[in-house]
Amino acid sequence: MHGGGTGRDDRRMLYVFFVILFVLVVTALIFNRNGFMALGALREEMDRVSGTIDSLELQIDDLEHELELLSSDSAYMERMVREILGWGREGEFIVRFQTPDSVPALP
Repeated sequence: MHGGGTGRDDRRMLYVFFVILFVLVVTALIFNRNGFMALGALREEMDRVSGTIDSLELQIDDLEHELELLSSDSAYMERMVREILGWGREGEFIVRFQTPDSVPALP
């Protein structure tokens, strides 16, 4: 009989067990719903939302500035009203452009 064979086989089985355990743990860390893959997707979503927030903050700043101008600068308010309503002052010419959709078709 070989007396040293079972000890070596036991160690080999222990190594195989730890390798399998390691592979299972790494797979779980990578692919489970709370793993590294999910974390990467969450980071991408967070970056996208952060970009949207930055864009909206700039838009809010622009609108607050325009509101300030409308409430404090009468010349700016007059210009905006005339622009929106298409009004002109005496001696001014108003040029209106039509989009191709609004032009009537020729017979």
